[in-house]
Amino acid sequence: MYLYKDVLPFTVMVALECTNVGTNTLFKAATDRGMSYYVFVVYSYALASLILLPSPLLHRYPFFLSPSLSFGSVITLCLHVIDIINRGISVGKFGV
Repeated sequence: MYLYKDVLPFTVMVALECTNVGTNTLFKAATDRGMSYYVFVVYSYALASLILLPSPLLHRYPFFLSPSLSFGSVITLCLHVIDIINRGISVGKFGV
């Protein structure tokens, strides 16, 4: 019980900070050599997707026991994603 309450959160926090520092270092090195910010973001998102895609296979519960999404919640999620994309486009276009 001690491991899950005290040690695991600290270990995850340290790992996330190391990942953050590593990403910032890679970003600095890539932009110094002329890589665009947008290209770096696409590459980092693609790498994160490849790392996270197998995660459902490692899930400890069977798929039929996992909570299912209703049609309304999926539509709401899609609308929120579209709103976030539109705000990102407007920020890039108008520099707000």
